[in-house]
Amino acid sequence: MNKSLKILLSIPSILIIIAVIYSFFTDLEGEQYFLYFNTLIVFQIIYLLTLIYIVVQLWKDERKTKNTKWTWTLLMIFFVQPITTLVYLWAVEPERKKTTS
Repeated sequence: MNKSLKILLSIPSILIIIAVIYSFFTDLEGEQYFLYFNTLIVFQIIYLLTLIYIVVQLWKDERKTKNTKWTWTLLMIFFVQPITTLVYLWAVEPERKKTTS
């Protein structure tokens, strides 16, 4: 995965983390709550699409073992999804170097 694609796939995770932190420090009521809730739903839908893309790319990678693929898939789905996705994208997934021939 190249760096620009990693940045693009990181945006929904970062937005969700910011939205959750924002909700801890604000007192949402009435119309503000519904606006926040609808925004969070949109962020979650966009995040779900990026998660599907990342998992499909993970399973297409022939360099990783099946055990590693299952481990990362389950971690991204069940354990603090936005943070785990960022860890996978930036620490585990190698960048593909462009080869010139």
